[in-house]
Amino acid sequence: MKKTLAILMITGLMGLTAQGAQYRDGVYRGNFIDRGETQANVQFELKDDTVVKAKYRALAFKGQNYMENKKLAKERAKYEAALKSTIGKNINDALEDLYYPEKIEMAGASVRSNKIRSSFQDALNRGAYKIVKEK
Repeated sequence: MKKTLAILMITGLMGLTAQGAQYRDGVYRGNFIDRGETQANVQFELKDDTVVKAKYRALAFKGQNYMENKKLAKERAKYEAALKSTIGKNINDALEDLYYPEKIEMAGASVRSNKIRSSFQDALNRGAYKIVKEK
Protein backbone atom coordinates (compact mmCIF):
# COMPACT_ATOMS: atom_id res chain seq x y z
CA MET A 1 0.00 0.00 0.00
CA LYS A 2 2.80 2.43 0.92
CA LYS A 3 4.64 1.62 -2.32
CA THR A 4 1.50 2.26 -4.36
CA LEU A 5 0.90 5.57 -2.60
CA ALA A 6 4.53 6.61 -3.12
CA ILE A 7 4.36 5.72 -6.82
CA LEU A 8 1.14 7.70 -7.24
CA MET A 9 2.66 10.72 -5.51
CA ILE A 10 5.80 10.63 -7.66
CA THR A 11 3.75 10.20 -10.83
CA GLY A 12 1.55 13.12 -9.82
CA LEU A 13 4.55 15.35 -9.15
CA MET A 14 6.07 14.44 -12.51
CA GLY A 15 2.81 15.43 -14.19
CA LEU A 16 2.86 18.81 -12.48
CA THR A 17 6.36 19.64 -13.64
CA ALA A 18 5.62 18.50 -17.18
CA GLN A 19 2.78 21.03 -17.41
CA GLY A 20 4.93 23.96 -16.28
CA ALA A 21 6.30 26.49 -18.74
CA GLN A 22 9.37 25.39 -20.67
CA TYR A 23 10.67 28.95 -21.09
CA ARG A 24 10.78 31.86 -18.69
CA ASP A 25 8.15 34.58 -19.17
CA GLY A 26 9.78 37.62 -20.69
CA VAL A 27 11.05 39.43 -23.76
CA TYR A 28 13.41 37.57 -26.09
CA ARG A 29 15.65 38.87 -28.87
CA GLY A 30 17.38 36.86 -31.56
CA ASN A 31 19.14 37.20 -34.92
CA PHE A 32 19.69 35.44 -38.19
CA ILE A 33 23.04 36.52 -39.60
CA ASP A 34 24.40 35.30 -42.93
CA ARG A 35 27.64 36.42 -44.60
CA GLY A 36 28.09 39.17 -42.06
CA GLU A 37 24.64 40.69 -42.62
CA THR A 38 21.90 40.69 -39.99
CA GLN A 39 19.01 39.56 -42.18
CA ALA A 40 16.43 39.12 -39.43
CA ASN A 41 16.34 40.39 -35.88
CA VAL A 42 13.19 39.63 -33.91
CA GLN A 43 11.87 40.56 -30.52
CA PHE A 44 9.01 38.62 -28.98
CA GLU A 45 7.37 38.20 -25.62
CA LEU A 46 6.49 34.86 -24.07
CA LYS A 47 3.92 34.23 -21.36
CA ASP A 48 3.40 30.61 -20.31
CA ASP A 49 5.25 29.52 -23.48
CA THR A 50 2.80 31.46 -25.67
CA VAL A 51 3.96 34.20 -28.02
CA VAL A 52 2.01 37.30 -26.97
CA LYS A 53 3.91 39.97 -28.95
CA ALA A 54 6.37 39.86 -31.83
CA LYS A 55 8.13 42.45 -33.98
CA TYR A 56 11.12 42.87 -36.23
CA ARG A 57 14.02 44.98 -35.04
CA ALA A 58 15.75 44.49 -38.41
CA LEU A 59 14.87 42.82 -41.70
CA ALA A 60 17.25 42.92 -44.67
CA PHE A 61 18.61 40.94 -47.59
CA LYS A 62 21.59 41.67 -49.87
CA GLY A 63 22.02 45.12 -48.38
CA GLN A 64 18.35 46.05 -48.87
CA ASN A 65 16.62 47.21 -45.69
CA TYR A 66 13.05 45.87 -45.80
CA MET A 67 12.12 48.10 -42.85
CA GLU A 68 12.91 51.37 -44.65
CA ASN A 69 12.81 50.70 -48.40
CA LYS A 70 9.27 51.52 -49.61
CA LYS A 71 9.87 49.57 -52.82
CA LEU A 72 10.09 46.42 -50.71
CA ALA A 73 6.80 47.06 -48.84
CA LYS A 74 5.12 44.07 -50.51
CA GLU A 75 7.90 41.70 -49.46
CA ARG A 76 7.98 43.18 -45.97
CA ALA A 77 4.22 42.59 -45.63
CA LYS A 78 4.79 38.89 -46.34
CA TYR A 79 7.44 38.69 -43.63
CA GLU A 80 5.18 40.60 -41.24
CA ALA A 81 2.40 38.07 -41.92
CA ALA A 82 4.75 35.20 -41.13
CA LEU A 83 5.82 36.86 -37.89
CA LYS A 84 2.24 37.68 -36.87
CA SER A 85 1.26 34.06 -37.45
CA THR A 86 3.28 33.16 -34.34
CA ILE A 87 1.24 35.39 -32.00
CA GLY A 88 -1.15 33.48 -29.75
CA LYS A 89 0.58 30.15 -30.36
CA ASN A 90 2.68 27.96 -28.14
CA ILE A 91 6.31 28.72 -29.00
CA ASN A 92 6.99 25.13 -30.11
CA ASP A 93 3.95 25.12 -32.42
CA ALA A 94 4.92 28.54 -33.80
CA LEU A 95 8.43 27.30 -34.59
CA GLU A 96 7.07 24.20 -36.30
CA ASP A 97 4.63 26.26 -38.41
CA LEU A 98 7.48 28.45 -39.67
CA TYR A 99 8.84 25.42 -41.52
CA TYR A 100 5.83 25.72 -43.85
CA PRO A 101 5.46 29.37 -44.96
CA GLU A 102 3.21 28.36 -47.85
CA LYS A 103 0.55 27.49 -45.25
CA ILE A 104 0.73 30.93 -43.62
CA GLU A 105 -1.94 33.24 -44.98
CA MET A 106 -0.45 36.30 -46.74
CA ALA A 107 3.12 34.99 -46.41
CA GLY A 108 3.55 32.38 -49.10
CA ALA A 109 6.39 30.15 -50.16
CA SER A 110 8.63 33.05 -51.24
CA VAL A 111 9.13 34.04 -47.59
CA ARG A 112 12.33 32.61 -46.16
CA SER A 113 10.67 31.79 -42.86
CA ASN A 114 13.70 29.73 -41.86
CA LYS A 115 15.36 33.09 -41.13
CA ILE A 116 12.53 34.01 -38.78
CA ARG A 117 12.58 30.59 -37.18
CA SER A 118 16.33 30.76 -36.73
CA SER A 119 15.99 34.18 -35.08
CA PHE A 120 13.39 32.78 -32.67
CA GLN A 121 15.61 29.80 -31.87
CA ASP A 122 18.60 32.09 -31.33
CA ALA A 123 16.54 34.13 -28.87
CA LEU A 124 15.44 31.04 -26.95
CA ASN A 125 19.02 29.79 -26.81
CA ARG A 126 20.17 33.12 -25.38
CA GLY A 127 17.43 33.20 -22.75
CA ALA A 128 15.12 36.02 -21.75
CA TYR A 129 16.47 39.47 -22.62
CA LYS A 130 14.14 41.06 -20.10
CA ILE A 131 11.87 39.52 -17.48
CA VAL A 132 8.32 40.82 -17.57
CA LYS A 133 7.08 41.46 -14.06
CA GLU A 134 3.49 40.79 -13.06
CA LYS A 135 1.48 43.92 -12.32
